[in-house]
Amino acid sequence: MKITMEMSKKAFPIAKKVFSGQLTRNDGKVEINRISGMAEGSAQAYITIFLAMLDGEEYKRAFNNETNRFLLESIRKDYGEQHFVNALDAAQKHINYYSTLKKGNLTGLQSIVDELRP
Repeated sequence: MKITMEMSKKAFPIAKKVFSGQLTRNDGKVEINRISGMAEGSAQAYITIFLAMLDGEEYKRAFNNETNRFLLESIRKDYGEQHFVNALDAAQKHINYYSTLKKGNLTGLQSIVDELRP
């Protein structure tokens, strides 16, 4: 099932609760599924990517570019420049990782990162 922007927008506040310790990852995954209809596996990936972005860590799963842009811009708005730079760094690490898989390049995500990088 395609992850829509509506799903991504409904998932974001729940992922924030996982980051702040108000929900466990498992509870967050279940809640995202309940609120948005996003599959639990995708909801788990959403939380994992969100947390990795805040920490500037590489992540393995990929989302569509619209969701990636939404996450990056929302992190900037809600968490400030340092977490935003971490998120850009995490996205770049993901792009670099993906290029090693021989499945092509994430040129759309690379364009977003290049555009948003201060």
